Amino acid sequence: MSTPADGGTERRIVLVVEDEYILAVELERALIDVGFEVLGPASSVDHALDLLSEQRPDAAVLDVTLGRETVTPVALLLKSLEVPFVLATALDASELARHAVFADVPNLGKPTDMTQLVNVVQGL
Repeated sequence: MSTPADGGTERRIVLVVEDEYILAVELERALIDVGFEVLGPASSVDHALDLLSEQRPDAAVLDVTLGRETVTPVALLLKSLEVPFVLATALDASELARHAVFADVPNLGKPTDMTQLVNVVQGL
């Protein structure tokens, strides 16, 4: 966690992995507006893994499909680091069930309700 320069309370860091630029910016803004520090947004698996090699977040918001790749390697690393995460993806439950790493992970869907997303991330 980081501590603001003004000596206030620690800000929680949230990794955002989303390849749709406008949605990534919306996610980032919604999280910053309620006091989170955002790591990213990352638009690819490699970018997300690079960010995770530099800093450990407190939570993450992941889109499952990033172009032609899936976010599975990022999710596996987050699980190994015991970092909780939520999904913001258009994939349905049957598609997500094919990936064990996404079992029991909340999916907020797309389009993503930013108020719901903030509430869920605050609860992680």
